[in-house]
Amino acid sequence: MMPLVLLPSVADKADLESLVSALKKNKDWFKQMIIKYSAVLLRGFDVQKTDYFNDVLEVFEWEDIPYVGPVPRTHVYKRVWTANEGSLSEFIYYHHEMVLIKESPMKMVLFCEVTPPEGRETPFVPSFKVTDRMLEEFPEAVEEMERRGLKYTFKALSKNDTSSMRGRGWEDAFGTSDREEAKKRANALGMDMEWLPNGG
Repeated sequence: MMPLVLLPSVADKADLESLVSALKKNKDWFKQMIIKYSAVLLRGFDVQKTDYFNDVLEVFEWEDIPYVGPVPRTHVYKRVWTANEGSLSEFIYYHHEMVLIKESPMKMVLFCEVTPPEGRETPFVPSFKVTDRMLEEFPEAVEEMERRGLKYTFKALSKNDTSSMRGRGWEDAFGTSDREEAKKRANALGMDMEWLPNGG
């Protein structure tokens, strides 16, 4: 069953200080719960601001991996970024985070500061469950993918296009407007780059 839902034990323990203190005291247990349940939901705690959320993140001292991918995102505060700057009308399909590089993150931590006008859910599924199901229903396809490998591609203009969920420009993605430097940074991440006539 997932996720594991954790609530304040009593109403006066819902404040940020109590949460951070409890997480520090039970850090190893909490990490084990993430492994056991694939996801842990903290509900009913007073984590309503970005800096509060960052305080929770800092408890675990997890490595902060800079985002590389096609989605436009905005840095908000310390370790906190927006999830997507694209239109709310676009549907986000199930996906792996940062599949374009070899060292993808082991954990994702989400926080809602502004409730969206509709939808509101963030569905997710553990990849190993998808793999198990595919092995049961499509063993030949899995075997072919293992044999041939899997390659992801995306096209990016030079500048961000926030009208698209996948509109991040290569200048933003690689932190430079210099093509040669961008290519070096892409290669360092295990990515190949090909320039297009339109500058992308």
